Amino acid sequence: MISSLLHHSLVKDLAWLVEGHYIECDFDLQPYWVADVNERLLLLDREPGSLVTAVNACKSHFLGSYFETLFSFAIEHLSHLKIHLEHFQIESEEKTLGEVDMLVETPDGKLHQFEIAIKFYLERPDLFPHDWIGPNKSDSLLKKVTRAREHQLQILQTEEGLSAINDVAKGRQPISNLLVFGRLYSALNNAEDIRDWLRGTECGAWIRISNMHLLTPWFEGFLILQKPHWLSVPNISDNFSFNSLQSAYNLVGDFLLDDRPRHMLLKSILYEIDQMHRFVFVVPDSW
Repeated sequence: MISSLLHHSLVKDLAWLVEGHYIECDFDLQPYWVADVNERLLLLDREPGSLVTAVNACKSHFLGSYFETLFSFAIEHLSHLKIHLEHFQIESEEKTLGEVDMLVETPDGKLHQFEIAIKFYLERPDLFPHDWIGPNKSDSLLKKVTRAREHQLQILQTEEGLSAINDVAKGRQPISNLLVFGRLYSALNNAEDIRDWLRGTECGAWIRISNMHLLTPWFEGFLILQKPHWLSVPNISDNFSFNSLQSAYNLVGDFLLDDRPRHMLLKSILYEIDQMHRFVFVVPDSW
């Protein structure tokens, strides 16, 4: 993948987006990237000024806002899609009905509404149907998809929504699309779970702190990832030092002060496996 050849953290995350790491996907962006998208990413890696400016202009430092900035940059500079509107409110009698993330036009003249999100969900089968939940447990994949499909993606089908885009639509009915990027994290409860996980390629995993010893046959170190750079594998050759996996038990004390799960990159000791590094959430035993 092209992201593995890049060095600048923002460009690596942009390339991760272009690679298409979807959880939900109503619209495949792949056919709409420019033919020389990889070459443009490599050039941007050498001269990232325009991307840095775009990210710095974002007033919010939340992960979602960061990703929306990357998405907007990708569509504008790396795709054949035309952006007509972004983050615009639909109102009715001074009441806000909702916000539309993006309205684009394909080369064949069709209009598409994009509802986009970046999400990281951990597997909890015991909480079915909310069996994929966010690290803070207040969000779930089911909640996100249901809300998007029953509300945000219906806004432009209303009279108020169609009126708001009348100058752009010119009689065309926009097609609604949900695009949820991110990663799913399977539960690691025993050594067999870990072996099954290592046979895959895309999925992350989560593990309770008291089970960290189960990882030592396969991994030797870890790096705690800081938001917003939860997307791509960081450029570990640029002064990234991995902590010893044994030192992860120090998190037990940290969890007493802050029980939020820690997002980590694990360094493998088994270099013959397909992926040398893996994403994992480490959570307190009470999670």
